[in-house]
Amino acid sequence: MVQDLALEMTLIELISSRICHDLVGPVGAVNAGAELMGEDGVADDEALALMRKSGLEAARRLQLFRLAFGRAGNSVDTKSMRDAVRQTYDAEGKVNLDWPDLPIDPAHGRVVLNMVMLAREALPFGGKIAVSHESGRTTVLAEGKRAAFRPEVMAVLEKDVAADGLDPRTVHGFFVLNLANRTGGELSVLQQEANIALIYG
Repeated sequence: MVQDLALEMTLIELISSRICHDLVGPVGAVNAGAELMGEDGVADDEALALMRKSGLEAARRLQLFRLAFGRAGNSVDTKSMRDAVRQTYDAEGKVNLDWPDLPIDPAHGRVVLNMVMLAREALPFGGKIAVSHESGRTTVLAEGKRAAFRPEVMAVLEKDVAADGLDPRTVHGFFVLNLANRTGGELSVLQQEANIALIYG
């Protein structure tokens, strides 16, 4: 019981660190825009535009994190998850998401959402993420220039890494892997030149 609690606390701390890291940029930009208001040589409409853009980015990321890591992801339909991630990636303009309507069990929607988010981490220069479903197996394929997971992330996905061996960069892989197992499936990863496939079933 104590060991389980320690594991949960470690995951909470690491995921919180990960979320904060991903929100620092847009929230900091909102603050920067506020500081620019009224400064010489800076039009207020430029500062407001920066604040609005950054505020929307922070809101989109928060919604995505809420569905991926929070309890809301257990009760939201797959379409809402797909829309949330598509809005985020469309705004970034670096990744093209192909996630059609598929016969995915609603109970597995949160796993697929996290697979898509994990696949995005493997595309440092952008690219394409395609979701497909066949014979009870869901595949998330990431294609792009130098598509690859960091070695430490692959180690988490392929081996039994203990919680004390995680950090904010690798905790998402650990989370997805365990979420897949908890929902009665298994997650496997195939990494090839210029593409990565995450397979759940």
